[in-house]
Amino acid sequence: MMRIVHLARDEKFMPLLRQLFEEALPGANHWVIARRRRAKLRFVEPAANVVFRRETWFRLPWIGRDVARADVVFAHSMTSIFANAIARAPATARVVWKGWGYDYYPLLAPQLGDPILPATRALIGGAALAGDDKDAPARRWWHKRPALERVAARLHTFCVIPSEVELVRRALPALTAQHHELPLFTAEDVFASGPPVMDGPDVLLGNSATASNNHADAMAALAGRLGAGRIVVPLSYGDVDYGAKVEARGRALFGDRLDALQQWMSLADYNARIQRCGFVVMNHRRQQAVGNIGAALYKGATVYLRRENPLFDFYAGLGVALRPMTSLGDGSEPLEPLDARLRERNRAVIGAHYARERVLQTMRELPALRG
Repeated sequence: MMRIVHLARDEKFMPLLRQLFEEALPGANHWVIARRRRAKLRFVEPAANVVFRRETWFRLPWIGRDVARADVVFAHSMTSIFANAIARAPATARVVWKGWGYDYYPLLAPQLGDPILPATRALIGGAALAGDDKDAPARRWWHKRPALERVAARLHTFCVIPSEVELVRRALPALTAQHHELPLFTAEDVFASGPPVMDGPDVLLGNSATASNNHADAMAALAGRLGAGRIVVPLSYGDVDYGAKVEARGRALFGDRLDALQQWMSLADYNARIQRCGFVVMNHRRQQAVGNIGAALYKGATVYLRRENPLFDFYAGLGVALRPMTSLGDGSEPLEPLDARLRERNRAVIGAHYARERVLQTMRELPALRG
């Protein structure tokens, strides 16, 4: 039987991915989970096909024991420790890399430009914040670049969204691997959870307290447009100081119509709160919040994205109806939802693309499994 060794961290998507891979390829999967020192397990549970290794283990020759019999090494994101594991895998092993955004977007910075827009850059004083770890300028992630460059020629398959493929190839000249889209989640397991629809006058802005959300620029565009609604801003994840600045800016513009979600909420409570958000504004210049956006489209919300964000072309290519941020213009007209026909089409398109059976099939059809 084929032996697939997955290199991963204790991340929130891992339990579902483990379940899906086992359903798609039963008995073939073995997981090596990297743990930071003293970190408690949060998501991945112990199992017969799971081993937990401290990061130090990955940096030493010992990691070779875990990949010695691998037919396929599957890296869920690429870091220096996973690159070390791949270097010690058998020469005959095929290697798959699933991009997670933070591991390759620093490489795309020369093509995509600064992820932070002017008003947000001014809000943070022109500097990147510690909490904006996945979205800071490429210089802060220089240590990530050698990892992907080191393994680029070794990859058999890489998985990013289709609209990023040429960007990644230009950033990694040594990359000759086949591209294969592989979602992190399914509509049934993720998008369908919570209330069935997002409908109402409220606006959901961003997904975290990180500057790449470009909150200040989005708030300026939304000022005077809320109609009867409120503006809901998730700030419980990311940089606390940045979140405080966003809340202060929001209070100045929207007063008590701002809901700054700075405290952790259960998923059920969060879904209940955003149920009345018929509008979702994601002002990122780079791929981020894919799960949030997919769920919003599936539940009928009208979603605003920036055209330069690779996600815009990705969703548009699927046939999804989006609103570009530029459509807000300089006026102050209230936001208007997509008509019922377009909302229903969005739900059907997202539901089909992320259908559980389709995701399972993408796993079975990984080029690395075909020799």
